[in-house]
Amino acid sequence: MQLRPEIDLSWRRAASTGLDPAATVDTHDLAEFDPSSRLRRAAEPVLDVVSEHLRDARYSLILADRDARIVDIRFGQRSLRPRLEAVGAVLGKQFTEATTGTNAIATVTELHHGVAVHGEEHYLESFKRFACYGVPVRDPITRRHAGVLDITCLAEDASPLLRPFLLGAVTEIQDSMLDQAPRLHRRVMAAFERACPRSGGPVVAFGPDLVLANDAATDLLDPVDHAALQALGREHGPSDGQRLVLASGLQVGVLLERIDGGGLLVRLQLTERAAPVPRRPAVRAVRDWHADLRADLGRLRDDHSSVVVRGEPGTGRTTLASQLVAGGAVRVLDGPRLTVARVDEVAAELNATEPAGGPRTLVVDDAHHATDAVAAHLAQVVDDHGLRLIMTTGPGRPTGALAACAARCPGRLDLAPLRAHRDRIPAFASAVMREHSAGVVRLSPGVVRVLAAQDWAGNIRELVTVIAHAHRRRAVGDVTVADLPAGYRQAPTGPITGSLRNAERDAIVRALAGCRGNKVHAARQLGISRTTLYRRVRELHIDPGTIQPPDV
Repeated sequence: MQLRPEIDLSWRRAASTGLDPAATVDTHDLAEFDPSSRLRRAAEPVLDVVSEHLRDARYSLILADRDARIVDIRFGQRSLRPRLEAVGAVLGKQFTEATTGTNAIATVTELHHGVAVHGEEHYLESFKRFACYGVPVRDPITRRHAGVLDITCLAEDASPLLRPFLLGAVTEIQDSMLDQAPRLHRRVMAAFERACPRSGGPVVAFGPDLVLANDAATDLLDPVDHAALQALGREHGPSDGQRLVLASGLQVGVLLERIDGGGLLVRLQLTERAAPVPRRPAVRAVRDWHADLRADLGRLRDDHSSVVVRGEPGTGRTTLASQLVAGGAVRVLDGPRLTVARVDEVAAELNATEPAGGPRTLVVDDAHHATDAVAAHLAQVVDDHGLRLIMTTGPGRPTGALAACAARCPGRLDLAPLRAHRDRIPAFASAVMREHSAGVVRLSPGVVRVLAAQDWAGNIRELVTVIAHAHRRRAVGDVTVADLPAGYRQAPTGPITGSLRNAERDAIVRALAGCRGNKVHAARQLGISRTTLYRRVRELHIDPGTIQPPDV
């Protein structure tokens, strides 16, 4: 049989998946779907009317969502129901070419245009007794594929009138979707349409579950960039002074404009208009989070400076301290377990070594947990033996006896927490996943948006842990929000956002640390009630168990 070109290509796609034409459709893997989705709500009254026209006829009307999952079925003659159910046409079944071959749901979902499939053109033998015609349903706001409306009948009942019949029904469904669109979506669309002719450059608009982009923005931006722009919008008010490095490596100017109700309009300005857009990601590896410190890191390593590395837990203090070592004899000590005797023992070991390509270096990790007596002795030993000192501490200026150690360190490296640069988190999270999965697993845009909005009290270490969990759940393909740990599947909510939210969060963390977790004392210090403190701890996703005592 000579197949039409689009049917022939569909057969090739189905065959490439290993699907056997003699296979039966499995109906044990049915998935739940939202019966009150926007598509179903818009289609239901239309299907009610259309079904009346099909009464007593051997036709079925099938609605599938954008994932090719059947969400509604109507029958003219009831005798057709068992025949279609026998080939898997039941609510919740996903019709893809990999599982059901060539048909008017799977192939329309693949091609995004109308397709008729007659009898022998079906890939699976069990479907060849039927004829079907499918038309895509497009979201009138986003212009994206939203689903498929399909008419299926016995092959002998096929009619050329199926196509115009379906096209009219789909038009009515799309009109109904527009009428039911949330008010904010309409505002976002209106703002987007006003901005496009005026801007002449890349424009993108965001609303809840909505992204609109003109051709210039679509060519320029990756999904990771969408999440970075939304994070930038949460952190900053309307402004024309922001800059962002895209996943492509190109730097752009960003103009932010709020849309009433919670939307965001973004105009992009190319700061390197003559430069071609490179196609390599700007963040290629986990270490690139500290790329802005690379020059200082190299200088301090090469001139053998003593250095204090300051930052919150999980910001990579220990990693950077190890990168400051440049040959020579090295000993590493753990601040919380450090004793005067251990300091003397290690100093003696270093003194007994011959210099070889570098200074004698003493690395003290988490030095802020050492006692005052040990810190004071450490400073004296560094002077007496002429040792190079590299130590990591919490954020802020060391105080007390530890300040004497810091005074021996002319070099300073201050590590910013993840939440201080939310616009960089999307590319960084994607780089972490690439390193974990060797590029086999990808973070979906929805996941990247959720990750960018988290507070990340544990910083890089916490993010890497979450990514590793998601990778264990998803060995290949796209990570979805459901693959994240339960506590990370929604963005933190609360009335305070952006920089103000971060400032309040940091103030509460400092107060709790200073009061060693005593909420009564912390509330008194902050000048708020204990009830208010409890509420803000919950809303700001502060885990008291991760808060460390203050620096000594």
